[in-house]
Amino acid sequence: MKLERVVIGIDFSGPSTETAQWVARHLAPGAELILVHAISVPEPPPIVRSRFPRRDLLVGTIREGADKRLREISLSLSATRVWLEIREGNPVECLTAVAEEYSADLIVAGAHGERGGLLEGLGSTAEHLVRGATRPVLLVTRPRLTHPSHILVAVEKPESAQGALRSAAALSRLFESKVTAMHVVAAGVASGALAAAAVVSGTPQPDPSPRRHADTSDRWLEAVVDAGVPRERANAEVAFGEPARELLSAAERLRVDLIVMSRRDGGRFRRAILGSVVESVLHGAACPVLVVPERAAEPVVTGA
Repeated sequence: MKLERVVIGIDFSGPSTETAQWVARHLAPGAELILVHAISVPEPPPIVRSRFPRRDLLVGTIREGADKRLREISLSLSATRVWLEIREGNPVECLTAVAEEYSADLIVAGAHGERGGLLEGLGSTAEHLVRGATRPVLLVTRPRLTHPSHILVAVEKPESAQGALRSAAALSRLFESKVTAMHVVAAGVASGALAAAAVVSGTPQPDPSPRRHADTSDRWLEAVVDAGVPRERANAEVAFGEPARELLSAAERLRVDLIVMSRRDGGRFRRAILGSVVESVLHGAACPVLVVPERAAEPVVTGA
């Protein structure tokens, strides 16, 4: 993962402008920024179509106004190089297409729920962006006016956590941030595994012991350090319960500035479960969430 060229979705709402300013000043100062505005003009019903202006004239007028506003926003960012892209079509398709054309390192979009924003409501639009993009996607909710000082990484299995861990480690080195890896064992999974072990061994069902909990935490701590986080800034926790709820609870308790999660393919069933956790975290997170495709996880390099 690098931070040399960043695509930012702009819909001219206050939250999307705040997001662009946060990226330019705190997340990726010195990076090239590509501001993308998508024009989406629905077709009018046939019964009233004759009363509407010609589509090409309407799109042209909207494009002219959008270009002026994008230029105003770009001047407020104080970035070294800013590109402006106005596309007609679905916002997700426009963002992903521009990211591919520019070989962007990151796609950033506001996700502000009831406040409005490019991904208002965090429904299928956010889901499609996270799943459809081949590049890391950062969905921003209420950006704090600083760089990330504490990063929470959601980890499941070692082989599927490397992308998130490497990205968090790179950001940690860049911003001298603390990194906490969080591994959540679903309550149903833990109970089923313990019950099966008890049946096989013929012994009473054991409870998860503090020692076993500590051993697992230690293994994840070593994984964080191996990914490149200095040991003095690394930490790991293991919890039992519903994954999204535990992650959100830890994010609030630890006062983290960024949550990092991996997106991996593993069959329809696994993708459905992963999507549910990611979507739940996006709905409830009070900080930006970075979703990293496994193959996109490489060390961060800024354009500064």
